[in-house]
Amino acid sequence: MRRSLLGCVVACLFFTTIAACQAVEMKRIAISMIVEVPQLLETKQGILKGLADRGFVEGQSLSIDYQTANGSMATQQQIARKFVADRPDVIVAITTATSQAMAAATKDIPLVFVTVIDPVRAKLIASYAKPGGNVTGVSDAPPIAEQLMLLREIMPKLHRLGFVYNPGLDSSMATLGWIKEQAARLNIEIEESTAPTPNEVIPATRKLIGKVDAIYVPNDTTVVASLEAIVKIGQETRTPIFTGETRGVERGALASVGLNYTQVGQLGGNMVADVLAGAKPGDIDSVIAYEKMPDFDVALNKKAATLMGVTLPDALVKRATKVIE
Repeated sequence: MRRSLLGCVVACLFFTTIAACQAVEMKRIAISMIVEVPQLLETKQGILKGLADRGFVEGQSLSIDYQTANGSMATQQQIARKFVADRPDVIVAITTATSQAMAAATKDIPLVFVTVIDPVRAKLIASYAKPGGNVTGVSDAPPIAEQLMLLREIMPKLHRLGFVYNPGLDSSMATLGWIKEQAARLNIEIEESTAPTPNEVIPATRKLIGKVDAIYVPNDTTVVASLEAIVKIGQETRTPIFTGETRGVERGALASVGLNYTQVGQLGGNMVADVLAGAKPGDIDSVIAYEKMPDFDVALNKKAATLMGVTLPDALVKRATKVIE
């Protein structure tokens, strides 16, 4: 009788241990971005939060391999090959360049992109609805119409807007197309200035001075990395500098209407969790983040307004979500 009871206890402990091991089975994901800038790091934190909210916690039920390419596409491609060789459960790609490198490296490992402005133009997906294949994700296309309305509210006489960008980035080319379309409706002319490399950003910005009423800096990784230098030019020449994301206002730009990138990341984190739970990426609709966020952040910088020769309307200051004195 005692032996039988002992055997039952041992058996229960054995199967309980197996069940516990199965319950804490570690999932593996690999995350990469082309360059570390504040909004992309916020995106990464949002992804981890979205995963944690679904029960996938780093160090407990989730193992993460994070790699940054430090701005080098060659390095990004090496990281892509490493990820494919390691065969994680999901690859998470932040930025268009990173997503394209990962998509070119694998057609079977699930891939979730986040902060890709135009994934169709980037040839990551054929359509947002049920994209098929091994790829889905979140577009961070900027709310261009709302941004231009903000610029016109601050500068009623705005007619010529400068646009500094890297023409080699699909995301920037997509933004250029959208801003030209929306600007035409407001009788605003877009003056382009290209900066294919980081060293060309400042000359490209200076080229616009005297030709435009203000300058718009899109979510372009090449250009945003030099934002403080662009802001300095704006201050020296009293040329208002606006950005496509609100974090730029904290770095000295005058104003922006934009997305909360932690929330953008959370959308991506939920998609990754769906895949880890058994869903196929191709069956998960890709989304445009601003369509899931009806309320946008409005950021203003009073000091920048003074230095750039602009008076902020009182009504705008009152409704802003963040005002930097």
